[in-house]
Amino acid sequence: MTVRFDQNRRRFICRWQEPTQVVIDKKTGTINRSRVISIKVSETGKLNKRDCNRHEGHPMYPHIDRFNRKLNQMNYFPLKQEGHKCCCCGTSESVSPHYDIGTKTIMWLCTEHQFGCPTADCN
Repeated sequence: MTVRFDQNRRRFICRWQEPTQVVIDKKTGTINRSRVISIKVSETGKLNKRDCNRHEGHPMYPHIDRFNRKLNQMNYFPLKQEGHKCCCCGTSESVSPHYDIGTKTIMWLCTEHQFGCPTADCN
């Protein structure tokens, strides 16, 4: 599961895989279905009330809320992306924050590494 902040669309995007049963020609199988929820963020760092009301009961919502609070504590808004480098390759171009749910930390990843970093010590 990944939680990232899309700076261009100003949205938190939470994406995960979920096993789903399918039946094709009377044969059952399981596929991994990709699921997504996204919540819009204002320029000042407030979550959109309509999106919050829609996703508030979702089990992934607390991760997005915690990620938003951490970015607000860092004074990240309004869109302060300068000064951060990708924790994998060290580039400072097109770097955006990603939230690691396991360690509850923020990682800065470039567009090349946004869906996974080969190094395990990205923090």
